Amino acid sequence: MKKTLSMVVACLLAGFCWADKSLIQLDKSPHAKMQNVGLDQVRITDGFWQERQAVNREVSLEVLWELATDEEKGYPLNNFKIADGLKKGKHQGCAWQDAWIYKWIETACYVYASTGDQSLMERMDSVIPIIAKAQEEDGYIATQVSAGKFKERWLRPDNHELYNMGHLLTAAAVHYRITGKTELLDVANKAAAFCLKQFREHPDVMWEYPLNPSIIMGAVELYRTTGNVTGLELAKHIVDLRGSTYPKGNVPANWGRPAWGAIEDYKGGRDLYQNFIPLRKEKEVVGHAVFFTYLYAGATDVYLETGDRSLLDALQRLWTDLTEKKMYITGGVSPVHKGPVTRSFVEGERQVCRWEPIHEGIVAPYDLPNATAYNETCGMVGNMMWNWRMLQVTGDARYAEIMELSWYNSILSGVQLAGDQWSYTNPLRWHGKEHELWSLDYHHRHVPGLKHICCPTNLMRNLAAYHAYLYSVSQKTLWLHHYAASELDTMLPAGEKVKLVQETNYPWDGNVKLTLHHGGNFAINLRIPGWADGATLKVNGKKASADVVPGQYVQVSNDWKTGDTVELDLPMEVQLMISDYLIEAARGQVAVKRGPVVYCLESNDIPEGVRFEDVRIFPNAKWKPEFRPELLGGVTVLKTKAEVATPTGGRVGGYRALGDAKAKKVNVELIPYYSWNNREEPKMSVWLPLSIR
Repeated sequence: MKKTLSMVVACLLAGFCWADKSLIQLDKSPHAKMQNVGLDQVRITDGFWQERQAVNREVSLEVLWELATDEEKGYPLNNFKIADGLKKGKHQGCAWQDAWIYKWIETACYVYASTGDQSLMERMDSVIPIIAKAQEEDGYIATQVSAGKFKERWLRPDNHELYNMGHLLTAAAVHYRITGKTELLDVANKAAAFCLKQFREHPDVMWEYPLNPSIIMGAVELYRTTGNVTGLELAKHIVDLRGSTYPKGNVPANWGRPAWGAIEDYKGGRDLYQNFIPLRKEKEVVGHAVFFTYLYAGATDVYLETGDRSLLDALQRLWTDLTEKKMYITGGVSPVHKGPVTRSFVEGERQVCRWEPIHEGIVAPYDLPNATAYNETCGMVGNMMWNWRMLQVTGDARYAEIMELSWYNSILSGVQLAGDQWSYTNPLRWHGKEHELWSLDYHHRHVPGLKHICCPTNLMRNLAAYHAYLYSVSQKTLWLHHYAASELDTMLPAGEKVKLVQETNYPWDGNVKLTLHHGGNFAINLRIPGWADGATLKVNGKKASADVVPGQYVQVSNDWKTGDTVELDLPMEVQLMISDYLIEAARGQVAVKRGPVVYCLESNDIPEGVRFEDVRIFPNAKWKPEFRPELLGGVTVLKTKAEVATPTGGRVGGYRALGDAKAKKVNVELIPYYSWNNREEPKMSVWLPLSIR
């Protein structure tokens, strides 16, 4: 008790206060251009995101709690009870089951901050003592070891010990900031100290172990929340060691090592987890998408606290490589299920690396298949989280652009509209129920159990906090990054109170209206999306003098009075998108985009008797947007006439002559990509052939 009280007092004296309910706490980060607003200072009031958050809160959060804690099926909580000695048995499920509980707590904190729902507090209070009891005396906590799945610590990196502890650190920091309670924070501080000791004493082994490096973000957030430098030191150790190479003879005997250390001439490092080349020297994004997005997000957190320019230079270089050569039009960033990495060690030459193939990630530039795309939901969430941090560093609208693209397309596609089933794989083309994927995975929706647990909880925690991504604040400036019907009541760092209401039906309509409910002298920065050519801005009904440029923020400054209005109009013309010519899987095809939303065609939205594969889009097609409140939770569909031309010539193997194909016009309508696969399992494609006539 004395220890807990003294820690709280120390935190308060240091200026770190649990009353800060921000998503990531940047108020004392010296290299942040802006700060987050509190989760309790923003409320989504209507429309698209209110509906998505309601489903997340009322369905997803409840389903994942029941599955995690059920005595018969509740593997995650049972694993902690077995480790505690409260229950007999052996650890069940994948090595990362612990994170399910930690991410549920994090989600519950976000919802509690917004709603004050006491039942969530009671549930958190019921599981945190069970977690605390599972922690070993030296601070180590991982039930996959202590409950008997693996016989000892550090057998191999993919046992995910540090991954689980990383999510513990994040959950504990958030839990303390939202609730003021310290029991989980005590567990996290002890775990962080244990991990730092391991890295200090065994760098020649531990550099291999943050396979999935969630612990970097968690460690920095723990530091921000408490002021305890252990967290920041731990994060810096992991980032600095990434890509180090130690001859295998340096590994201490009988201490644990990677199982693949027996490879002849092995000197350490794998592109699978971005550990082959030091991060600061890396020029290419390769490997597992969750691993690299978490690594880059964590490294951005380290930059925010240290100002290490060599890190920021590398991160900006890697961001460009990812977005220009290796990202889908939906924001997806893990093209392949499994494949060999290629690298360009010498300019103009590319070779296949000799080590084993990577999975669930990136292998080569422009290698973006559609039907076999993996696009794990967690990778898309990780990409969004990295871009959020880069936005806080720079204030550059291009990072918010990728966030928006990811949210409306590749992230939401990972959860059923009903909120009770999820998918890991998010391809851009689907051949129907008989479609085969290049792994043991599958696309039809599922619920987590012994496996498939990371994406549902990852999506759930970020969706619960979506409102915290809308706004940021700097000294005398309010930033609007994303648009949703909402209310904001916050303070700028300079002391100005900001209270406003945002009215919009975004993303179906591009009109956004802000009404000030408290006066003050400050600036408002509004992001103009890159697709919004012709956007206009009015202040109190009159055209603003500021330049409105797509892909940038526009600033309006005023001595605001209560009742003042700012109105932004973003034209939402339907756009036909084409790919870089090097992306061969999309050559001769178009994707359809309206505002931030990428569309797709499903086979149940074409006339009966028409072969799905024969549908082609006219380059000068006329599009009619139509909002359908009864369809797929309420969506705007795009109606048009398309061409159908069925080849008539002879067939040889997998090929046939076009012949005298008679083209005809048919009516089709496209739906938002995120909503596909919610009406049984039809054929689907984002990329559609252009008319041949």
